[in-house]
Amino acid sequence: MNGQSARRAKSGIIGTRQHFERNNFTVVPIIAKKMAAVLNTICFKSPEGIGTPSLSGLFQPHLNLQEELHRKERRSYYDTFEWRCFEHQTAVVVKNRTISLLDLQSGVESAPLSLKTSPSHFLPSILPPGTIRNRLESLAGLRALMKRCTIESDMVAFRILDRIEKTTGFLFAETLFLIKGTRKERISGLITLKPLKGFHDDIFIISRALEEHFGTENRLDVKSVFRLLMDSAGLRVNDYNPKINLSLRPGNPVRISAAELLLFTHGIMKCNEPGILGNIDTEFLHDYRVALRRTRSLLSQIKGIFPPEIILRYRQAFSDIGKKCNTLRDCDVYMLKQTAYFDTLPPLLAVHLSPFFGELEATRKVELKRFSDFLRSKTYRTMLDEWQLLLKDVLSAPGTERESDPGQEESISVAVKTIGKAWKKVIRHGRAIPAEASDSELHALRIDCKKLRYLLEFFSSLFPEKTIGPVVRHLKELQENLGAFVDLAVQQHALYRYIDSMKTKPANPELAAALGGLIVMLHRQQEKERKAFNQTFRRFDNDETETLVTELLNR
Repeated sequence: MNGQSARRAKSGIIGTRQHFERNNFTVVPIIAKKMAAVLNTICFKSPEGIGTPSLSGLFQPHLNLQEELHRKERRSYYDTFEWRCFEHQTAVVVKNRTISLLDLQSGVESAPLSLKTSPSHFLPSILPPGTIRNRLESLAGLRALMKRCTIESDMVAFRILDRIEKTTGFLFAETLFLIKGTRKERISGLITLKPLKGFHDDIFIISRALEEHFGTENRLDVKSVFRLLMDSAGLRVNDYNPKINLSLRPGNPVRISAAELLLFTHGIMKCNEPGILGNIDTEFLHDYRVALRRTRSLLSQIKGIFPPEIILRYRQAFSDIGKKCNTLRDCDVYMLKQTAYFDTLPPLLAVHLSPFFGELEATRKVELKRFSDFLRSKTYRTMLDEWQLLLKDVLSAPGTERESDPGQEESISVAVKTIGKAWKKVIRHGRAIPAEASDSELHALRIDCKKLRYLLEFFSSLFPEKTIGPVVRHLKELQENLGAFVDLAVQQHALYRYIDSMKTKPANPELAAALGGLIVMLHRQQEKERKAFNQTFRRFDNDETETLVTELLNR
């Protein structure tokens, strides 16, 4: 071993080219355990690029750069449709047939996990059990991870050496390109400094030299680099939120406010269509249907938005759309509950549920194609385009109606009246339900609660958050109880219908027994929710909530 190698070994550094390549340039790929901790990564945007000789000269005579490797690699970045990983300071990176997680605060990259392909989208459940899968399942929930963009890096990796040739950190000089099909477009040069803990003085010298050369305006943190890459791909991080986030004006005619809300729900429907057509994950259809229900609720609860014949036409049109995807959504719900259903039954019974889910999956494929054909149809496209134009006409020509028209009433006045009316209906119906509540009574109350919830969401920006927020949270608890009860009832009825349909099929007593056992278990869960209703409603119908609602309506 020569003197230089000996000094590296003594300092705990594994300094081979092969080790760099094997570890795919993770933040601490060549550092022994005793030096594994790192400081935050520092980046500098280098618009014009910089050659190796010029870069090396920045730190002399205090520090030197030793080139370790020069290569090109492609990195694909993934996130959910809602950017949930980014929201939790994480980037999902696929490169060199591996997947890893990059901490957008520190720049630390997890140990890579083998991945055979670079799919357009995938669910975390396809990954082998382990830390990365657990983390992604926690972040993504029911959502798939979608390929957001692919970047090519022409990279030179350097070891930073002090005067006694001890490694104080690593520096990467890259030229980044956006891959667009068969073409690539230059984004920028990027200098990335990944320091080792314990070399604060050296790191100060390096970062100051880089700052003096590139300018403070070009200094970036890892999160800013991620945004730079997404911007280059024409993507806006956090550009999707299905929750209503509008700032309505209290004095505007309610017709204007309603048109703004309806344009929002129209936009949510449109931007979820590609995810439904691409069969990416079940949440696209879920969000689409929520926007559909909000549209129908607004049309039915707010008077004077349009002439009655137009209201009737579009209420019917949106109702028909909902019916066309009911079965598809039912299949999604049951498939999502598959694991829970298997866990509910004893293993000897659960194993016989497989044919049921196999048939469900086949039905789902048929329903998805049917609904996809509808979404692509000229009839559907024309209807939605005409609807959008109608709403835009309202906003482009306000004040053309007579002052006596219901649509000209101030938004805040309509909000107070409609919320107050819906609130009283929920309280009146809830108090009338006896201790042994029937299925129909709880189902009807659930509908009342939904109508109230939609109104609170529609007009939330007109009221102080400190008042309307607690009201929504109190209502949400009641809705969860009623929703669970009704969903369990619906599931049982669906299973009964399926068992009844088995009469025309070859005998399968094992499946019938498994489904019967499942119905029993679902019934028990439903009865728990029924018994919990009265206490849940009392927590909702109390002095605190009444005070909040009174304050809300008497603002």
